[in-house]
Amino acid sequence: MSTMNITTWITTTLISFFIAAVSPVFAQMHAYNGNDNIDAIDVQVVYYVAQGVKPLPDWRERVEYHLARIQKFHQREFAGQSNFTYDILPAPFIASATPNGFPQDDVNQFYWQIMNEVWHSGEVEWKDGAFPILLVMGDCNFSPGYNDWTRVCDGDNCFLEPPHEQCAGHVSGNGEDRPGSRAGGARSVYWADRHIGLGLVTADGWRVPIKGTDCVTYHEGIGHAIGLPHPEPINASVMGTAQYVDSIQTTWIDNNQKEALNWTSAAIKKDDLFSTFSISHQPSKPTTSTPITLFAKAPLRFEVASIQAEIQRGLRQPFAALPDPYRFEDGQFQYFSWSLPPLALNHSLAYRIRVETQDGENEMIWDYLKARE
Repeated sequence: MSTMNITTWITTTLISFFIAAVSPVFAQMHAYNGNDNIDAIDVQVVYYVAQGVKPLPDWRERVEYHLARIQKFHQREFAGQSNFTYDILPAPFIASATPNGFPQDDVNQFYWQIMNEVWHSGEVEWKDGAFPILLVMGDCNFSPGYNDWTRVCDGDNCFLEPPHEQCAGHVSGNGEDRPGSRAGGARSVYWADRHIGLGLVTADGWRVPIKGTDCVTYHEGIGHAIGLPHPEPINASVMGTAQYVDSIQTTWIDNNQKEALNWTSAAIKKDDLFSTFSISHQPSKPTTSTPITLFAKAPLRFEVASIQAEIQRGLRQPFAALPDPYRFEDGQFQYFSWSLPPLALNHSLAYRIRVETQDGENEMIWDYLKARE
């Protein structure tokens, strides 16, 4: 070996040794009560539509919204020790069954009919070297009479009794809507023997994005699909009741659950735009006589380059942009507000607010409200 080659070899060896010495070394993460490596996860996402149902015109944007948010949450909560990538099937997957053609007496059979049809269709392929998850975003519910825009059943096609009470969407104590209905039927399985996760999010949990639908998508699409159980005792973490509380940036995964996946304790970064940007509306329980104000909030340290609010008055109607907001601050946070007239009784409104900073960070959150008696 020449002097030049010896010198190069020594230098390269010392550099490699130095990098290894200063870089954190993490053990392989694995599924909960399983041996599957989840350092890298490949999520294949399918928009599933019942036979004879017209797909949403903006279905891909809605699916993408949820996947982008849960991807950021997963990376934050595991401090980069587990990451997932996702691909969305380019076209809607049209089911062989009509809305009334699914099992009507067993929600588990409903789940397996959907998952097996997609799984064995040959339309989904996973990447080598990553743990596979099939995530189906269903444009259907176990009870087809449930309308996720009005958030009640039509009374004719509800498989639960009495339909109007049991099929209504969840409303929090302060009058705000949250995702979920007994009419839905979302389910998820980590199948250790087949080395795969199979998650179904039904329409009640995502089609109308509101605070908490991103929690539902993570809970079923990633959490249960890698084996995570509900926490004991139950809490407001993403594997608990987070969907009834707020959007996903406000919740967490319990450390003891992460450690059961062989996670190495690390600092969790919660000062970025994703973790600190929020939206809301007042009054939280809209009436037919009170104007509505939409709010966005971000720490003052973020220099906002642009912020835009849009509203939608029907699930298949286009979004309409609102004028520039009024801005004010309190010394720690900056607020942006938009004023709207009252809604008519039982009318609904969806809204979304996008923000971009001078540094190029950008976030968007969707929500929904309804004027009730």
